[in-house]
Formats: sequence, structure tokens, C-alpha cells
Amino acid sequence: MSVKGTIAKDKVIEKIKNVFGQDYIGLFDKKVYVWAEDEGEKVQIALTLTCPKIPVEVAENSLDYNTGIDFTNDNVISSPVQSTEISSEEKENVRNLMKRLGL
Repeated sequence: MSVKGTIAKDKVIEKIKNVFGQDYIGLFDKKVYVWAEDEGEKVQIALTLTCPKIPVEVAENSLDYNTGIDFTNDNVISSPVQSTEISSEEKENVRNLMKRLGL
């Protein structure tokens, strides 16, 4: 069983390769490296890909998922969606911990 997000990250890396073409350098130490221009100088950019446990909230209809182009502005992401409910597994963990601590 692979880590959650592994397949998705591989697909994202393929898209990065396609977008950057010859400016795609490669994958090293779990980072994707690409070339980019910075005031006329070519510099390397390292991208770290993670699959967040708590996803951010994205404004509806702002992102074209086929192209990845944002048609609104750069402020479409808000704070992560946090669950305020305690899961039954978390409740059980607390009960076991309290029992072990004699509380």
C-alpha cells in the first residue's frame, strides 16, 4: 500500500515536466527542480510536493482544473478547512491515555 498522494504527486510531476519542457531539470531529494528566469539570469527553483492532511478551501469556479489557470486572482485560497468534530478514534485515544495516566 502506497502513501496517500503518491499517485497524484506522480501525475503532478508529469504535468510540471510537460509545462516546463527543457526547463525541467529533474527530481532530487523529493523535490522537483526547474529552470526559471530572474532578471535575465537563469536560476533553479525547487518545488516540494506534499499531500496536505487538511486541504485548503478554494473559491468556487475560480480555477480551470484542465489547465490550472486561475481566472480570478491570487487570493482564491483561504485557510484550511478544519474539522471541529472529534472522531470516535480520537475519543478512544483520549480515553486510553486518561486510563494509562490514572485520570
